[in-house]
Amino acid sequence: SNLKRHKESKHEGVRYTCDKCEYTATRISHLKRHKQYKHQGVRYPCDQCEYTATQLSNLKRHIESKHHEVRYPCDQCEYVATRLSYLKQHKESKHEGVRYSCDKCEYVATQVSSLKLHKEHTHEGVRYPCDQCEYTATQVSDLKRHIESKHEGVRYPCDQCEYVATQVSSLKLHKEHKHEGVRYPCNQCEYVTNRVSELKQH
Repeated sequence: SNLKRHKESKHEGVRYTCDKCEYTATRISHLKRHKQYKHQGVRYPCDQCEYTATQLSNLKRHIESKHHEVRYPCDQCEYVATRLSYLKQHKESKHEGVRYSCDKCEYVATQVSSLKLHKEHTHEGVRYPCDQCEYTATQVSDLKRHIESKHEGVRYPCDQCEYVATQVSSLKLHKEHKHEGVRYPCNQCEYVTNRVSELKQH
């Protein structure tokens, strides 16, 4: 595939043109990175501080250089945090009691990170892309839920039938619709149960 890519980019004149500006790439991966960086407002937030990268590789480099085995001591007590965000939360809750107001609406946060998430989600349209497929989320929590359900094999089986959900909420809905008040009678005797598995065993 490297030879094919080399021939296309160097000898066959294959180009990938951005549909939003004059940029032209020799690789589709370069075009994708360009569109994310220049046109889509995509961000990769560090979960340990307030750093936000425009490329996943930059985020990885940041985490390795800034957070690997680093400790953050509080300068007002004996507390030591493993993440800068934990230290800030500690200081605000134990030593300061600070509030952060949004400058675009009435929202008030107790943490800078909460205000940042609010502004990105509500006012700036920032998105968080999955690094394993084309899915893009508007909140980090949605991205994590997507990765767990689609890529990490996390499953939630129903204890009353063969159904398996990818989210707890889906399992709850399934049970409400399929099993609450539902009975499974045996077609050969008077036996009745509320579980398919018990009917099969019977």
